Amino acid sequence: MPTLTAPGADRATRTATAGLTVVGAPAPAPRSGPPAPAPPSYLAPKRHRRAYGDKGVRADVVALPAAVPGAQRTISAAIQAMLNAHALDWAKTQRENCRVYLLSETGRFQQWCAAEELVTIDQLTTEKVEAFLALMSDREHGPGLKASSITKLRTHLRSLARFQATTPGFGAGLFDIDRIPKPRMPREQFAPALSREEEAHIVASCATTRDRLVIEFFLATGVRVSEMAAVVLPNVFLAARPPRVHIAGSVHDPDCTKNGKPRTVTFRKSYATLARRLQDWIRTDRDPRRLSPYQELFLTSTDGHRRDRVPEPLGFWGYERLCDRVSLRAGIHFSPHILRHTWATRLVDAGVKPIHLMEAGGWSSIDMVRRYYSANDQEVLSAIASAPA
Repeated sequence: MPTLTAPGADRATRTATAGLTVVGAPAPAPRSGPPAPAPPSYLAPKRHRRAYGDKGVRADVVALPAAVPGAQRTISAAIQAMLNAHALDWAKTQRENCRVYLLSETGRFQQWCAAEELVTIDQLTTEKVEAFLALMSDREHGPGLKASSITKLRTHLRSLARFQATTPGFGAGLFDIDRIPKPRMPREQFAPALSREEEAHIVASCATTRDRLVIEFFLATGVRVSEMAAVVLPNVFLAARPPRVHIAGSVHDPDCTKNGKPRTVTFRKSYATLARRLQDWIRTDRDPRRLSPYQELFLTSTDGHRRDRVPEPLGFWGYERLCDRVSLRAGIHFSPHILRHTWATRLVDAGVKPIHLMEAGGWSSIDMVRRYYSANDQEVLSAIASAPA
């Protein structure tokens, strides 16, 4: 009986042989020879952002063993000694960030040192660091990290170079690290402010009283999300005239704000009733069973199956997730940072002097007022048309 051949079968076979996948074509024969070696781990593709606080390493001051006379210190020991030396003048987040980039065993720097067989601090030179940073930024042969990530690596290694220059016994191979140029950074983009209609719609889309008070508090005071997580009841003066909130620190440092200066903020006139509603909520619904010993203004919700759970402070990512939930309900994407931009824009449009807004926003430079202001065409036209000039 003659063999029947489907039309185009020869062409399908030739196409499959050329390395293309065709339905119904025979599978290509496996290649002979040893498998291709896996790329080094420090060249792995970029990973998704980890959860806030998930660093994989501890941020404590680590006791180092006594130095053996004549023995060379390791790279890790030198980095840890630098972190110990900056336990007082570096912020906690700065130390954690440096530890993650330079000391994490799963990080690219430590994996690169292991692949290059760099153990002692004297083996780490500017030439090797320059090659490492160039490889990390290479999009064709390397992971192609963003310029911001390369800049952080360069900054932490420059700190190590300064530590070497001021502390004997930790090498001097990075003395000329400043000759490595700073990566070219893209122009900074700033989050746009919400329109007045979007602002009102977001407030109306909150599902619970607590969520609405949180959103209104952001819009009324312009505090940073890190500062919001550190606001405690003794620093909230709702019975004062005008009502005010004392910002003394942040979730990163309870005793120090981002610019190092405490400040007092009040509520926008658009949220004049917020102080009274906050007082009523604190008295009745903040912790209805009086179980929580925490003094933070906003606590986690006790609704749901675990009603006996002790309410805890609503942390950094708690506020982020709360804004995500309201974003889905409103159909408008926003974040706590966008609410801060909205606060600054509304006050500028209302005629608040930039120097006053700089103090209320906790900025060190008046230029930040301009960076946080989102110009609206209609507002600009109305301001010019009504000007007495």
